[in-house]
Amino acid sequence: MKKIFLVLGLAAFFACNESSRQQEKKEEVKENIKSAAEDIKSAANSTGDYLSEQKDQAAEALRERIREIDQTSEELKKEGDEKSKSARRKLGALKAEMNRKLEDIKSSSAEKWDSTRTAVDQLMKKSDKEWTDFKKDFKDLFKKD
Repeated sequence: MKKIFLVLGLAAFFACNESSRQQEKKEEVKENIKSAAEDIKSAANSTGDYLSEQKDQAAEALRERIREIDQTSEELKKEGDEKSKSARRKLGALKAEMNRKLEDIKSSSAEKWDSTRTAVDQLMKKSDKEWTDFKKDFKDLFKKD
C-alpha cells in the first residue's frame, strides 16, 4: 500500500512538474510569436518607407524633366516661328506622357510598383534620347546651350 501511495505521489509530482514546464513552454512560444509579429510589422514599415522613397525619387526625376520642358517651351514661345511651334508640339507630347507616368507613380500600389518603376525608367531613357535628339534637331534654337 505504501508503494502505491509512493507511486501515486510521484506520479502527481511529475504531473504537476510537467504542467509547469508546459506552462513555461507556452509562455516562451507566446513571446516568440509576439517577437515575430513585431519583426513582421517592422519589416512591413521598412518596406513601406522604402517604397515611398522610391516613388518620391521617380516622381522628382519626372518633375525635373517636366520643368526643363516647361522652361524650354517658354523660350520657344518667344521665337514664334514655325520651327519653334513644331518643337513646342513635340515637347508638349513628351510632357503629357510624363504627366501620365507621374499619375501612375502616385497611384501605384506596392504590388504594381515594379512594373510602374520599369515603365518610368523606360520613359526617362526615352526622354533622354528624345531630349538629346531634340536639341540636335533644333540646335539653332538653343544657341546658348
